[in-house]
Amino acid sequence: MRSFPFATSLLAGILCLSTAAARADDFKADASKPTAGQYVAHVAQAGGKATIVDSGSLVLGGHRVSCGTRPIVLDPGLDDFAAAYDGFIILNPNKLEGLSTPVSLWIYAHECGHQFNGPDEDGADCFASQRGRRQGWLKPDGIEEICNFISPSQGDVMHFAGPLRCQTVRRCYGAKDKF
Repeated sequence: MRSFPFATSLLAGILCLSTAAARADDFKADASKPTAGQYVAHVAQAGGKATIVDSGSLVLGGHRVSCGTRPIVLDPGLDDFAAAYDGFIILNPNKLEGLSTPVSLWIYAHECGHQFNGPDEDGADCFASQRGRRQGWLKPDGIEEICNFISPSQGDVMHFAGPLRCQTVRRCYGAKDKF
């Protein structure tokens, strides 16, 4: 079992979540639907080191995480916090290390949301907020931590600006319907 304890302080100046990382983009160009094993081999070929962790074997902030049966690739060279490919999730443990538990779990759940809802970023934000509420690891103070984390973001081609994402997080957290 892999475990990463997370500090309760937020990293200042972090502006973006789950945009495709350069290494992941390079790999995507090589294969339209890669497997976790192919991704790890590609990273190794480029001189990096990534490892595969079975779903349900990783612990983030004291919580065992899973996204169905999809494996998790731990890639300390990923230039973002996380990314998702159809069939697996990639996490950068170095970038996640300083985040609070609600933020790190929300990032993971956001990427898991892509597994069920495709590339829809708003849908992945909503999925993560509702999953956190249902699983009990996301409380109102955690919503504030997530909003503080994402609010500085100006947004990009895939993501709305942070304040709009925060509105989605708040709305979905309070929504009774399942996303």
